[in-house]
Amino acid sequence: MRITYTHHAKQRMIQRKVSADQVAETLESPDELIPGENGEEIAVKRFGTREVRVVYRETDANSFVIYTVMKPYVHD
Repeated sequence: MRITYTHHAKQRMIQRKVSADQVAETLESPDELIPGENGEEIAVKRFGTREVRVVYRETDANSFVIYTVMKPYVHD
């Protein structure tokens, strides 16, 4: 899998303490896929009491551009 990160996504990963491994796992086996606003997709993966949301666009087979990463709390 080839993953390219925008500068914004890299900043958000540092800020929200999301690892590249978590991003890859979220893309490979998401718990949920949500359509984005401008043709992007949002992959959601839960990690304990937190979840990672990766906003991305698949550029071709197995290549992704990551636009931003969110890590909200999961509310039960």
